[in-house]
Amino acid sequence: MIKKQKGVALLVVLLIVAVIAVIAADITGRNQLSVRRTMNLTQYDQAYWYAISAEELAKKVLKQDMDDADGTVHLQQYWALADVVFPAEYGEIGGEMKDLRSCFNLNALSQPSEENENGQPKMPLPTRQFQALLVALGMDDFMAESLSHTVKDYLDEDTVASPFGAEDSEYESRTVPYRAANTLMNDKSELRAVMGVTQEVYQALAPYVCVIPGNSDQVLNINTVDVEQAALLAAMFDNQISVGEAENLIGQRPAAGYENLEDFWTDANPGAGVDAKMKSSIVVDSKYFLLHAGARVDNAIFQMESVLKNSGGQFKVVTRQFGAQNKTEDKQAAEEKRS
Repeated sequence: MIKKQKGVALLVVLLIVAVIAVIAADITGRNQLSVRRTMNLTQYDQAYWYAISAEELAKKVLKQDMDDADGTVHLQQYWALADVVFPAEYGEIGGEMKDLRSCFNLNALSQPSEENENGQPKMPLPTRQFQALLVALGMDDFMAESLSHTVKDYLDEDTVASPFGAEDSEYESRTVPYRAANTLMNDKSELRAVMGVTQEVYQALAPYVCVIPGNSDQVLNINTVDVEQAALLAAMFDNQISVGEAENLIGQRPAAGYENLEDFWTDANPGAGVDAKMKSSIVVDSKYFLLHAGARVDNAIFQMESVLKNSGGQFKVVTRQFGAQNKTEDKQAAEEKRS
């Protein structure tokens, strides 16, 4: 009887030891998971602050470039260096900048019509230039005109539809109804909400367009536009020069850009069809830049996009967006174009 009791007691002890071992293993696993989660959060937080430091460095570089160049902006300046990477403790910081005057500012399409033609409101110059860009990219004239009117209606403050445009009634009749924004965009991805802008159209436009938050002007910096964007330069002249001629103009640009517009117009000589208003949309300077910043701390990666504005000689952050959606879209569009 005593031996049986000893055997039962031994089994109980072994059972207790097994239960304790299971509990200890579970506690250890939970502690390891908690430690790893804390480390990930710490690394991600550190990567965020590294990205913020890239933003501060970008401001200093831009200010130095602007001070040295007496206001002109070109691709030989330090801000234009691509994929700059700096080592940091347990990781690295990288980034690159883009002149937001080397693309078409979609917010310019919100400008109201101020002139009449044949008794009808004449489309503002930015709308005509956007239409010319669509044509230069291969869209037929009617579709380009319709889409230009539609984007303008989506952005402008009024609720009156243009001849080929669309306002609230068209958007409210869709399967998933919504209304026209009737205000400026904050990111070019909002263009996908415009009726008629398919994924194919958006991918074709992505390398040429951008959005400057809170700004509705459209000017193009001839010193920073790439030869791959020659269609944009042709569109600024309402396609009165061909894309090939625009490529030649960009190709013969001085390495350090034009110091003044007079030198550019001497080389360009676009003809009598380019009026003073069109000429005023070409510049050699810029106040807006887009920073793609990224940071890595061990396995944690943080990416950020910031719009920087030159305000009285000091650069300030206009908007900040986490992630790198625009850079990824532009890269995909460029790859599709090459293929």
